[in-house]
Amino acid sequence: MNPDRLARWVSVFFDSSFLSLLIFPAIGWHVAGWIGVVWALLALLVLTGIPLAYILIGMKKGWVSDLELSHREERPRFILVSLSSDLLALVVLWLGGAPHMVWALALVYACLGITMFTISNFWKISLHMVSVSGFATLLIFVFGTGVWWTFLSLPLVAWARLHRKKHTPAQLLAGAVLGAVITAGVLWLAGGTA
Repeated sequence: MNPDRLARWVSVFFDSSFLSLLIFPAIGWHVAGWIGVVWALLALLVLTGIPLAYILIGMKKGWVSDLELSHREERPRFILVSLSSDLLALVVLWLGGAPHMVWALALVYACLGITMFTISNFWKISLHMVSVSGFATLLIFVFGTGVWWTFLSLPLVAWARLHRKKHTPAQLLAGAVLGAVITAGVLWLAGGTA
């Protein structure tokens, strides 16, 4: 496969919206069976559906350039929309009595959103690397150290983002470190074990 095409597909597959389609239901099933899956899908609808709608509408209206928010100045407003959907999801999950781990996952999203909003106001950190390292960390919290291999996706994603000239090595490294550290910290403080 041509390297440009491979880098593009890696970027699509390892985007948080796509990864969450696989990871949320798996965690929901693991913690509470079918009712956990239903709660996870509801969380997914709010957490990723609203921000995705914002991007698609923004592309149509012209205030967003592409799905990857390639221009740093597009990111703060998107992250505010995303953060609003995170807070809405937290309230809905809390009031509805969702499984604790599903609620903790929404809390991770909110904390990452606050951090990325702050950083994106002055620097273009890699949201892909934040997502991939955050999800890998989450999987270890839920399924144990047997899924350590999920961290092996980080070099592939870093290569794809560098190849596509979307980020510098420093932006990629910062994203990987912050994604893991913030996810682990939030889950630890929230008692986020399955």
